Amino acid sequence: MRWLLVATVACIAGCAVLLALNGSDVVTFAGIALGGTGFVLVLAAVFYAVGRSEDRARSAEQAARDDGPEGPPA
Repeated sequence: MRWLLVATVACIAGCAVLLALNGSDVVTFAGIALGGTGFVLVLAAVFYAVGRSEDRARSAEQAARDDGPEGPPA
């Protein structure tokens, strides 16, 4: 997950630098493309984190169900 956050920060920083240069149309295009990529990476990181937390909760629930008593002793 760290690589996703590092890539996001790199894209957003690159976007900010390119847009601050206020150069030609190519520089503006590159800045917008990097910003869009950073936005997509942020959304991917959020969905990944939510999915991981749901998986952990489901696995803990399953473990609690498996470890609990299954009924009265015979």
